[in-house]
Amino acid sequence: MTGDAGGPSLDLTRSRHLLAVADDVSAEEVEALVLSRYPDAIRTEPDVLTLAGGVHLSGPFPLDGAGHRDLGLPAWADGTYLLTCPQDRGRPVPAELAATGGLLGAFAAGEVRGRERETLELLLAMGRRLGAVVRTSTGHVLEPEEWAGVDLTVYAPVWLYPDALVHVLTPVLPGVQALTDVQLPDAPLPPATGRPGGGADLDDGERAWLHAEADAYDAHTLAQPEVLESYGTIWHYPSGGVITASVAAADVAPVVLAGLDRVGEGMLSYELRWYPADPQQWDREPPPTALRTECADARERIEAAARAVLTAVGGQATDDDGFLVQP
Repeated sequence: MTGDAGGPSLDLTRSRHLLAVADDVSAEEVEALVLSRYPDAIRTEPDVLTLAGGVHLSGPFPLDGAGHRDLGLPAWADGTYLLTCPQDRGRPVPAELAATGGLLGAFAAGEVRGRERETLELLLAMGRRLGAVVRTSTGHVLEPEEWAGVDLTVYAPVWLYPDALVHVLTPVLPGVQALTDVQLPDAPLPPATGRPGGGADLDDGERAWLHAEADAYDAHTLAQPEVLESYGTIWHYPSGGVITASVAAADVAPVVLAGLDRVGEGMLSYELRWYPADPQQWDREPPPTALRTECADARERIEAAARAVLTAVGGQATDDDGFLVQP
């Protein structure tokens, strides 16, 4: 990567935050993700997106061997996007927090803040969605977590009752079970008469009257609508990990869905999530093969489950970073 080749020099590249992508990531994909967070972003030059005042994302620029070596980027990285934004740094990060890595570790000398942090978090979110890496101007290469992007949420205007959602999910998650906050009551008991001895002391007329009262009570109870404000489903892995779906009103939706009129007024969210039995195993280096295999399987199952829900109720799917997803 050199200025002579039409791209920025290595010195300039080292001084910027950058997103390094593989060769199968298109400029259109990158632009779509930027616009989902910054809908007013405009292309001010053929290779420059202006997100806000003084904030620009330029590229893609090709990488050569010298660029890989100098920047410490993985061999699969094929191109880079450079972020230009005003620096905003605070006080040094306490050592115990810097040791956790991420942005805290990358900016241990001065915590990144404000617009600079906001746009860096955009790059990190794009890295999770695209399988890309972020290199900060401080020389730290931040890779997405292996489990990033597994969980999805479907936003739709249609409510599925628990038995209907179980039906939709069963082909993907055989044996999935519904867990409702509101359970139907057991069959009601006849009203107490206050007389000792129970039914053995009742004559035929009293017994018929009590039966009629009980039938009327049952009919009244069954005629009341079942009120469900939220519920969930659960599916188990042999390891103890689970995939869940939780259904509730979508009071807050990602910015990318702001144009949907029914968000907050009848829009529902179907959150599909994977929970490993022991999340702390991710801290092992390397993570156990069984955990990584389950993670890959959960990703496929959740994408298939999201497709099934979208087929049933319509709507849009997003990941946890608020990006639109086509599972």
